Amino acid sequence: MKQNFRIGLLASILILAGCAAAPSKVADPATEGDDTIFVPNSFADIPIAANDAVDIENSLLLNTGANWIGRAVLKSVQDVDTAFAYYQSNMATSGWVSVTSVQSKVSVLTFEKGARVATVQIKESGRRASYITVTVSPRDVAY
Repeated sequence: MKQNFRIGLLASILILAGCAAAPSKVADPATEGDDTIFVPNSFADIPIAANDAVDIENSLLLNTGANWIGRAVLKSVQDVDTAFAYYQSNMATSGWVSVTSVQSKVSVLTFEKGARVATVQIKESGRRASYITVTVSPRDVAY
């Protein structure tokens, strides 16, 4: 049952692919080491470094294209400082406007775009790597 879910999730990612330019890797939780599957980015309007791997077991993709919401969990080969600088400069190229950022042991950057908000959380994962969580959700509407 769990294997069928993984296959279905991977098929969904492949179907939703084609929205972004640079390929990323999808980490297969059933395998160890460098066994990864290359697929185009499925999280349409957030930058994902070419060598970063999407952790499909912990990610959640709702909706498609530029209106997606959910959580992209990335295993990055970039150290924390490099990843912070990457998102600080590259989110704007995808149309996101910086709201605030805090660089610390667990760094957080917040952006907005239209009716959505993106929070990028970066923490250390090993010596020269980082674990990145990008959460995109609808912005609260004031009445």
